[in-house]
Amino acid sequence: MAEREIKYRGLKTFQIFSGEEKSVWIYGFYLKRGTYGDPGPQAHIFVYENGYEGYRVDSKTIGQFTGLVDSTGKEIYEDDIISLEDGQIGVVTFHGGCFMLEYGDEMRQTLYDTQNWNMTILGNRFENPELLVKSTIPKKNEQDVQELETQNYYSELTARK
Repeated sequence: MAEREIKYRGLKTFQIFSGEEKSVWIYGFYLKRGTYGDPGPQAHIFVYENGYEGYRVDSKTIGQFTGLVDSTGKEIYEDDIISLEDGQIGVVTFHGGCFMLEYGDEMRQTLYDTQNWNMTILGNRFENPELLVKSTIPKKNEQDVQELETQNYYSELTARK
């Protein structure tokens, strides 16, 4: 059986003395705990860093470590926004039992298929949502466009016959 490191991260938000809100990432394992053992809608998500201290984090921000690192050695988690060396930008998701890189509503591929493509983390969907708006469609190079136009031309000729 292959060993893998199973860990999570989540955003903890708190107010500093000036009243300003600050958020920090907490890394470790997580536990969903309710009031008096009730894991109902009032449950709190805790991420335990170093196995000792538990921090209440926003449950929407919990993401699992994929087991991969980017080109700079930074760990890749669910909801990270990744750039590939060919210019495509996608978000890491967990779908169908594996980690995927999604490029939009319908385009996705397994993250492990991209691990040799010189991936770089640009940010994540919580702190950098503006990156998702700009990156929903992968870039196409000129050769791809020409091939597509040629395919369309031949499809039209075949349809006329």
